[in-house]
Amino acid sequence: MSRTVRIRMLAFVLTVVSIFSMFSGTPFTTRAHAAEIATPYYNNTLSARTTISISSTGELSVVNAYHGFQGVTTRAVITTYVEKKVLGLFWTRVDIGTTDDQWVDTINDYYYTGGHSIQLSSKGTYRVTVSFKIYGSGGTADEIECQETKTY
Repeated sequence: MSRTVRIRMLAFVLTVVSIFSMFSGTPFTTRAHAAEIATPYYNNTLSARTTISISSTGELSVVNAYHGFQGVTTRAVITTYVEKKVLGLFWTRVDIGTTDDQWVDTINDYYYTGGHSIQLSSKGTYRVTVSFKIYGSGGTADEIECQETKTY
């Protein structure tokens, strides 16, 4: 067998092995496991979440919640705004009747659950963005953003 034929056979075998290794389950398992390890750690917050719902009549409700550490978490500023998808490409802020069309809640406690609601004027796809800024003696303020999209 000539040297050229051996090199071509080796290249073919390496190509086949590479293709099969791309489809094996091991890399996906490793990536999923790595994602579990990379959970963010916050200074002043145990958790923060946002849940939205839209009723059959078009009332959009937002529930924001966070849970900090008693004796550590001192204050939170939660900013919430609603956007509507326009022309399938762009997001525009929905007029909610407040300054800058956003709700700003300041809470002086280590935990909170509360929300807001608004009657939507038309059907479409809506996105709610919530920024939590949570302060305390645990270090710099935690900045957490939650976003959820629903169609009405």
